[in-house]
Amino acid sequence: MERYARLSMGTVFGHFMERITSMRFTSAKEKYNHFQETYSKIYHRIPLGMVASYLGITQETLSRIRAKK
Repeated sequence: MERYARLSMGTVFGHFMERITSMRFTSAKEKYNHFQETYSKIYHRIPLGMVASYLGITQETLSRIRAKK
């Protein structure tokens, strides 16, 4: 049980580190593109306010990014 918990926590920690790095060092457009690739099956069903909040950007910025595509 301890080994399973340690391995799963290692995976969760890795995802958190990737998310923190992404939040700090990528542009809003790159964040949105990565979000679309990662959640390609469901991203169109999620309200834009929630997507913007998840990406750490404003709704206005998200709207501008989506308009340029």
